Amino acid sequence: MMRSTVTAGDAEPGHAAPRGPRPFVVEDRRRESDIITSFILRPLDGAPLPRYRAGQHLTLFADIPARGRQKRNYTVSTAPNGETYRISVKREANGIVSRWLHDEAVAGMSLDVAPPSGAFVLPEQADRPIVLVSAGVGLTPMVALLEEIVRSDVRAQVRYVHCTRNGATHAFRDHVRELAQQAGEVTTTTFYSRPRDQDEAGRDYDFRGRLTVDWLATYAPVGHAEYFVCGPLGFIRDMVQGLHRRGVPVGRLHYEFFGPITDVLGEEESVEAPYAPAAPAAQPVAERHTRVIGTLTRNQMGGALLDSAADAVVASDADGAIVAWGAGAERIFGFTEQEALGQSLDIIIPEPFRARHWQGYRETVASGQSRYGAGDMLAVPGLRKDGKRISLEFTIVLLKNPEGRVAGMVATIRDITARFEELKALRKQVMKDVAHD
Repeated sequence: MMRSTVTAGDAEPGHAAPRGPRPFVVEDRRRESDIITSFILRPLDGAPLPRYRAGQHLTLFADIPARGRQKRNYTVSTAPNGETYRISVKREANGIVSRWLHDEAVAGMSLDVAPPSGAFVLPEQADRPIVLVSAGVGLTPMVALLEEIVRSDVRAQVRYVHCTRNGATHAFRDHVRELAQQAGEVTTTTFYSRPRDQDEAGRDYDFRGRLTVDWLATYAPVGHAEYFVCGPLGFIRDMVQGLHRRGVPVGRLHYEFFGPITDVLGEEESVEAPYAPAAPAAQPVAERHTRVIGTLTRNQMGGALLDSAADAVVASDADGAIVAWGAGAERIFGFTEQEALGQSLDIIIPEPFRARHWQGYRETVASGQSRYGAGDMLAVPGLRKDGKRISLEFTIVLLKNPEGRVAGMVATIRDITARFEELKALRKQVMKDVAHD
């Protein structure tokens, strides 16, 4: 096996990334399967794309009638080419943006897009076997990684394993086969869980049923490979935990999924609040200034919230340094105001979740948009001073300077550990009762 290096320069054609979103036009759309459609996006100004790496995702902003401005992350499903992005979107039954893209996003439509980011990328030293394992729409970063492997002439042994229901849902089948033919050491394997009558084993797919870790342990180089896993949460949890139990170090287990932040190597930490129907548009803050009547002032109200020990009020600047720490924050997290002020928000974020947190934080600062400031709640794990993990629920408000740029954020945080533990215990009991029945 020859040694090959994939450097950031090799994988990132283009120019330095602007901080905020820029307008793109939908150049084309392509049907990849019955449920997945690709959209080719080209910058409206014709300038080159910023540098990024295969496997990263971009942030898309869509102005949807009756829903307002929506923000979503989508993997760039092609290796960097310096000119266009390709996103491949599964139509979700309850997906506001995915349904809108499938139904309304036609060639010529303009969208705002922020530069790609993320850590689901090939290692700098591609000298180990690489195993790409995906299910459903989780194949999107794998296709980009496979394109990058072929383009960069990586000589490492590569195994591409994909799971889907049948030929109707199988996206990029011919494209992946063509990529494998171009590379000398790429092997592809496809599992269909429910093949159709017209789906032929050996032609359309390789195995009927579901992929297991036992299969990977038999047919993939478990002992010394780099594993990339992407798909639904249950699939990732089974694969990552199973591979880890078979001796794959955490440092060689790379995984990504689309949904709530969760520690897939342990117990589920949180469940993102379900989508709620859009509430009537809130009044702009400027119109609310006149609503304060009597002897109370806005400053008094703000001070009362900071001094209350009920919920935590935490403010941070654009770089994520803590600039305000309410009494509730001291009660929930255990840090005094003196200990917390000036510190990074990392002091209350468990280490496995920091990379994803900062990715979202930077995107929010750059775009000036957040989906958690108008009633939507985010549930995440938190970290106390004593090292104990807790479950949190919060909303944020963006603080902007006179130029309209984000100068910081204020979060209102509630400790929901007791409720979360009750729900987890109830869920386990229900599953136990179902198993007994």
